Amino acid sequence: MRVVKADDYQTWFIEDNGFGILIDPWLDKKLNPNSSILLQRERRESSSLSQDELDRVEVVIITAPFIDHLHIPSIKKLHNKVKIITTKKVKKILIKNKIDNEIICINNQTMEVGPLKMSTFPAGFPYSLSAFCFFLENDMGKTIFHEGHKANFHTLKKLKKKCDVVLITLDSVKFLGIITLSMSSKDGFRTASLLDSKRIMATGTKPNEIKGLIKYFLSTKQEDELTDNKFDVYTKKGDEVLL
Repeated sequence: MRVVKADDYQTWFIEDNGFGILIDPWLDKKLNPNSSILLQRERRESSSLSQDELDRVEVVIITAPFIDHLHIPSIKKLHNKVKIITTKKVKKILIKNKIDNEIICINNQTMEVGPLKMSTFPAGFPYSLSAFCFFLENDMGKTIFHEGHKANFHTLKKLKKKCDVVLITLDSVKFLGIITLSMSSKDGFRTASLLDSKRIMATGTKPNEIKGLIKYFLSTKQEDELTDNKFDVYTKKGDEVLL
């Protein structure tokens, strides 16, 4: 299994036996396709993925209904034969935007996603009702965990699962300085420890690059150089791990 940090934010490319999966794809230089005083993020390069890699994508996983996870212009760039796995809420938004790809809604059952098995669980507060985290496991038992916001520690303790790599937030973001939207490195390391993973790939990186009025309501602590003797930490666009 190949895991690639596909951009400088939170797009991921997973490949196993030639079967490609995109997670929360943002494939443009501008996050908000319209001029917006509320929320915007821009960059020089759209992603680190080649056209050949994009052509191998057979499934897209959308974990939340927010524009930085559910990016309609990026979905429209993909072939309409690509299947989308997401929530019922996101499905309604996709249909409203005339996305005609096959949409599969998550449930409490383990799903087969090509050669992989996927199990989903609610994200941590305050995203429990709007977003989900998940595990992907291949036939060799190699497992990844993805959580785009805040881990639900209670759930992870009960599951007692072991992972080879975790895709989690490490830059703290809080709304009004109170409500945690993205984990700090301390909570990220705790998440990796609960899943017995020695490798961490950071998602939701560089939150300070968010622009617009929303920034006045957010307090961020961006940690550009993360080191810990217990973990191998990957934070840069194009970083990849082979399992």
